[in-house]
Amino acid sequence: MNKLRNILIILFYLTGIPFLRRIMLNKPLLRIWCLHDIKESEVGKFEEKVKYLKSKYNIISIDDFKSNNLDKKKLNILFTFDDGYSNWLEYILPVLDKYSIKALFFINDDFKEYSSLLTEKGHTLGGHSMSHKYLTKINDEELNQEVAGSVPSDYFAYPFGDKKSYNKEVINKVSENYKYAFSIIPGFNNKKSNSYKLHRDSLDVDTPNWIFNLWFKGCYDFKKWI
Repeated sequence: MNKLRNILIILFYLTGIPFLRRIMLNKPLLRIWCLHDIKESEVGKFEEKVKYLKSKYNIISIDDFKSNNLDKKKLNILFTFDDGYSNWLEYILPVLDKYSIKALFFINDDFKEYSSLLTEKGHTLGGHSMSHKYLTKINDEELNQEVAGSVPSDYFAYPFGDKKSYNKEVINKVSENYKYAFSIIPGFNNKKSNSYKLHRDSLDVDTPNWIFNLWFKGCYDFKKWI
């Protein structure tokens, strides 16, 4: 699957369309990296990825995003993490601290007991529903419980994050409780982006740097058009 994906990324890059899109889009531009869990064996790879991204892009916090404190020349990158894993504390936080990166963590109800350990380090929490259900497949009462009962925050990430994970009804409910909502549909974000359809890029730490580079240039954004 990844081999086919990588071939498609290269082919789309060669069309020149991603380059033209970047020229036409209003700057500054933001890409949002979404990561879930990492294993102990992947900590070194995660740190190498952080070092690579810091060397090439402008790494921002969610507060920078809110205040539009973004670089107009370099691509801006925001780190986000989904679901809530206890090993975040052991494997991810030390690396983020080492490189002075403040991330946005979208957590489910089960992770709330650890939430203070994230905020004490200067990171931001976001809602991710109570029990990680497809919000488009539940009734109105459940939808209200899943959204309103999630972590109090300005930020919400739709569980699963694909095109089927939200619709007009879900967005309306989320907008009653949150100011921004995030999918896992790849794409650029800028000041004209819909606040409840913000794009994120779900890439694991094994992804080669050259794929990260092409991906962040918009070479996989065609996925959201099909």
